[in-house]
Amino acid sequence: MPKSTATNSIQLQPRQVIGVAMGYLALFFASQSVMVLALPFYQMTLAVDPLLLALALTLPMLLGTTLSPWLGAYSDQFRSRFGRRRPFLLVGTLVCAASFAAMWQVPPTWPMAWQLGFFASLCLVFFAALPLMAVPLSSLVFEQTDDEQQRTLLFGVTSAVQKIGALGYQWLVPFSQMAVFGSLVNGIRSVGLLVATLLIALPGLLATILSKEKLLNVGENDANRSDHITEQEHAKKTGANEGSSLSHSFRRLYQPGPLPWLFAICFLQLGGCAWVAGADYYLLVYSMFAGDIVAGSWWKAILSTSYALVGLLSVPVLAKLSQRFGIWRVLVGVFSLNALGGLAKWLLFTPDIGYWLLLDALLCSPAWTAMVMLIPPLLTKTSSVSQQQEACQNEAACQKDAGQHESSAYGEVSGLYHWVVSGSGAIAMLLAGATLNWSGFSAELGAAQSEQTLLLLRLVLAGGTFACSLGILLLLARLRCYPSFRSVHDGHY
Repeated sequence: MPKSTATNSIQLQPRQVIGVAMGYLALFFASQSVMVLALPFYQMTLAVDPLLLALALTLPMLLGTTLSPWLGAYSDQFRSRFGRRRPFLLVGTLVCAASFAAMWQVPPTWPMAWQLGFFASLCLVFFAALPLMAVPLSSLVFEQTDDEQQRTLLFGVTSAVQKIGALGYQWLVPFSQMAVFGSLVNGIRSVGLLVATLLIALPGLLATILSKEKLLNVGENDANRSDHITEQEHAKKTGANEGSSLSHSFRRLYQPGPLPWLFAICFLQLGGCAWVAGADYYLLVYSMFAGDIVAGSWWKAILSTSYALVGLLSVPVLAKLSQRFGIWRVLVGVFSLNALGGLAKWLLFTPDIGYWLLLDALLCSPAWTAMVMLIPPLLTKTSSVSQQQEACQNEAACQKDAGQHESSAYGEVSGLYHWVVSGSGAIAMLLAGATLNWSGFSAELGAAQSEQTLLLLRLVLAGGTFACSLGILLLLARLRCYPSFRSVHDGHY
């Protein structure tokens, strides 16, 4: 296998790895904890309509998501004495932590409309600030090293950290049900404050302090005079402006080549599979444990912990297999396994299945690990090749400008990636709420849900996972038709 074309063989420093790890720990809990706490609190306890709750979540998320491509392009050109990425990361961390802590303080005696308005307003603040964390943080990962081997290993670290976070995040609800809190409402409020302080604000601040930034290539003297260069002067020097950068970012989504197909894979897994996976919690509570929220939440936590453990163990396995066989073959194997897992869900999510349920994690967890570990570096490398082909006239010029084009794409591609990820998640939540209403589910019925409702939820969970995995396999086959993708894939390790 061809070796990596590294431009910087300097080894990563421990503080860089710790900074990135802390940042992704904060981002994981910021991204996942809202949904984890919202369902049992607002929907199962306060009996808010599932579709209205989904709208209260998804509309702010979609509005916040529109900031991501602009923010990625803008941060590539931003200059300040504190760096390009750190100011955004600091503000995003603090605002996300504060709004997350506040959204669980709603009085339970309020009318449903007031509760929804309270939650939606804080979600709007939260999801507007989330790209300020996610986009600069993703860009910082690329800037820690230019060596492709080290960069992929660093994404392996971020994946491992998120799996470690996943070991605990589904236990937030069982923890909030402890007798020491007196009630689930008080427990959710206390747990929300702890998550905001210890798992979002603190690690996010550590990431801001410890991560390394790459200086813009504007000349040594300019770097030393960064405090005195205005944004207008820098934009003129780099030949960039916000409008052109933003329009160029969106053009990447439909330009000919492999990049749109990679984003389509992200959409199918992070949107489609995430949508149907939302049915598992309801099947656990209302089918397998007859409406017992406590028992269902405990088994949801056990299942999620199993997903995290399998995902954590799969990080070194996927890294080794990728080095030996290439990313494309590993992705084909992982999503073939995921398709098999989709079929298995039909049998696993039934009453009295016991610990056989954990087979679901063994079959389906590696796909989620691959999305975090293998797709982002592949996106950036593929994007840089496309950018070089647009800008370069001959092979010598392309080799000379390769590092410059790749570096200029960090924020841009990170912004688009977050836009696709967040947009997919928002659509998944909206579809999940609509699916619950369509199936005839009602929280007020408790254990008296109809057999037809539970059957439809099982069909959505099993059939949807299989169909999305099959679609991803077809997209992977399409990617192999592009010589540019084959050159990136075959030379990535």
